[in-house]
Amino acid sequence: MLIKTINLKMSNTYNNQEINIITSNEEIYIDCKYDKVYGLGERYNAINHKGQTVNNVVEEQFCNQGEKTYFPLPFFMLDNGYGIFVYTKNLVSFQFIDSICIKNFDPKHDKLFIFKGDYKECIQDFIELTGNTKKAPKWIFGPWISAHRWNSQAIVSDIRKKIKRLNIPVTALVLEQWSDEATFYIFNGATYPDKKVLSYEDFSYENSPWPNPEQMVQELHEEGIKLLLWQCPVVKFIPEEEPFNSRHAKEWDYVQNNRLVVWTKDKPYIIPEGHWFNGSMIPDFSNPDTLEWWFNNRQYLLDIGVDGFKTDGGEFIYSEVINHDCETMEQLKNNYALEYVKAYSDFLGDDGVAFSRAGYISQQKYSLQWAGDQKSTFEELKAIYRAGINASLCGQIHWGFDIGGFSGELPSKELYYRSNQFAVFSPIMQVHSEPVGGQFSAIDPIRAFNNERTPWNMGEGDKELLDDIRQLYNLRMNLLPYIYCEYLKALQQKSTVMKHMNIDYDGDFPEEQYLFGDLLVIPILQKHQEVREVILPKGNYYNFFTEEKVSNKIQVKNISIKDVFVYVPEGKAIVTKMEELLPERISNSLDDQRLYFRLYGDIGEYRYVDEDNDFTFIWNRSTVTTIGKVSSQITWKRIQ
Repeated sequence: MLIKTINLKMSNTYNNQEINIITSNEEIYIDCKYDKVYGLGERYNAINHKGQTVNNVVEEQFCNQGEKTYFPLPFFMLDNGYGIFVYTKNLVSFQFIDSICIKNFDPKHDKLFIFKGDYKECIQDFIELTGNTKKAPKWIFGPWISAHRWNSQAIVSDIRKKIKRLNIPVTALVLEQWSDEATFYIFNGATYPDKKVLSYEDFSYENSPWPNPEQMVQELHEEGIKLLLWQCPVVKFIPEEEPFNSRHAKEWDYVQNNRLVVWTKDKPYIIPEGHWFNGSMIPDFSNPDTLEWWFNNRQYLLDIGVDGFKTDGGEFIYSEVINHDCETMEQLKNNYALEYVKAYSDFLGDDGVAFSRAGYISQQKYSLQWAGDQKSTFEELKAIYRAGINASLCGQIHWGFDIGGFSGELPSKELYYRSNQFAVFSPIMQVHSEPVGGQFSAIDPIRAFNNERTPWNMGEGDKELLDDIRQLYNLRMNLLPYIYCEYLKALQQKSTVMKHMNIDYDGDFPEEQYLFGDLLVIPILQKHQEVREVILPKGNYYNFFTEEKVSNKIQVKNISIKDVFVYVPEGKAIVTKMEELLPERISNSLDDQRLYFRLYGDIGEYRYVDEDNDFTFIWNRSTVTTIGKVSSQITWKRIQ
């Protein structure tokens, strides 16, 4: 529970026998006994941050993020039962040595919140203070597909037909190379009249690689696939070698004359050399006039059925600026990312989704999150795993990553298996890849080739791999009722689906095992790992795939590339769409009129909830009862 709020003024203190907190000038000192520090946003380098200095700053870092992050949070929890949240927009830093020092506060505006309770309670308090998680539609929990190279409606049509022919369930498709690369809201090659605000009927697509976007969206929807379009918060600088765009040229002048972009002391702020989109301006989302101009020209995309936006970027503050709300660089370095995604979330409403890379305080209210850009290496897979656990420790429930990595040479077969296996038991299961030839080829040259991480590209000429990855996609789709149920319960409880072991259990567990709902997941994140120790919490567990009953500490040996280690606690249940755990074929339908329950152990109970059901399944050996609202057809088996 929240036990104290401190305004950061000189000589303000909080003391008891367990913890002493003293503020002095622009620093806070915390003296207490502790061994573990959890939280601080989406961090790639460690889960326990003791012994580290952690900077609370949004930073763009292509691959190998290390100590940097796109998504920091000034919130952490200690293993002594205390949680600390600093409400600040500033670039504070945290030193976790013997004592804790928090530096660089604004005494006029910042507040320190002190929580007392276990990790679960501290996360609940943090969400309570910063805003309840925005409920996402069910389709986000099915498999997603994306690749930067998809740059025409013909390719999208081919992809749509291919996944149907290959029987791969997909519920979302993301397009990056769809727009004119000038306005970022007009399909490439479209022609249109000179109007301030364009509607869909204004466009002609006769010479466009997107001849009929509305039909494309409709065809995807008919196949049960939602569509997200890539966005970036820039008014782009167009160099001489790129085609002239007269509409963009007028907008370039318009946003300056009407001060719709972030400003410096006496002129528009320009992204400096050496950074992504250098020379470009960035829209000021704190200005209502900017919101009107920016989103009026994107409304037609929602009108034709686009379901969301991949809100990339947002890390573009590098020097002194000021926005419409008089926020300066000190506040905007972090908070610009939040203003950006909040603007898109408000525009999309309850049914649409923003899928973001950068973020800050209250991000859970507005956006799904993905881990950004990583190379296809096992070292990066470990970093991604740490990022996901850390994000969950801060209450970010909607989180995913690029399966197999985003950049460089294609992942090895082993890495691709391990990445997909981990993704099945992650909140968002998404495959993606960088531009052909490498977006950053000047930094890290790679040869130009079809670098899709899609199952069919990775499995070309390797039927066994394609069949195995399809099976993982089928498993994910089969688990959708369970995942969505756990998600709805997590929303109610102000919790997450992916969880650190200590959220539900006391004890010391290996760092590379976690919870997904009630499931205990043991990801394989090392190359050629043959032996793995698993420490189970107190009680009996069942191997999710073999149904073998186990307990205490176990050692798995002779690990093969296909092995996936997941355990279900006795007394719990798993809900699937089909009786077979690994069906050979499954549709991408979200309809759960039939539900299949696996009941583990002689005695137990499980609450199942979705839009149509809310009941508790209770079993005592051969006696099975349900209490509550049951709308679906139910079958079950008991696993002893």
